[in-house]
Amino acid sequence: MVTFTSVPAGNRNTNGTFNNLGNNGNWWSSTENNTSNAWNRNMNYNNGNVNRNNNNKNNGFSVRCLRVLKENMPMQERFLHGFLFKPSCNN
Repeated sequence: MVTFTSVPAGNRNTNGTFNNLGNNGNWWSSTENNTSNAWNRNMNYNNGNVNRNNNNKNNGFSVRCLRVLKENMPMQERFLHGFLFKPSCNN
């Protein structure tokens, strides 16, 4: 079982304005959709859904650094719900 606790920090648009503070959270995935866009996950404060979208990389979304406890874990096991566990993250 995986649990995830967060604060809905909203996002920054490409024009520099901030939206949805307190209403939803957006987290970048490590996977690009194309040269301009990357995949992200979105969660809203009022339901338990996790949505997958792709957005312009110039948007400001949150990032979450995850650490693999077993360094020799095969790459395919490092994925969880579309997020890549990055063993190089600081503690």
